[in-house]
Amino acid sequence: MGRCYHLSKTVTEDLANEIIKELTERGDVKHARISADGRYLHVDTIDGEFSVVMYSAVNICSRIANCELSFVKFDYTA
Repeated sequence: MGRCYHLSKTVTEDLANEIIKELTERGDVKHARISADGRYLHVDTIDGEFSVVMYSAVNICSRIANCELSFVKFDYTA
């Protein structure tokens, strides 16, 4: 089961690709994608632990796209 996070601003496809590339380089991320409209980040981890992954995701999104994340819902499709 993954989680869905709202991005504080819509990101372009290029920024989304950078975020996903850096996030999936982590060894503990099973799946990560940004929605087609650039407003949501969907993440699933290998071990079900999200605290370290999301700490990194917050920093990555802030650095690359100057945006923040907020939890929306559990993602049962991830």
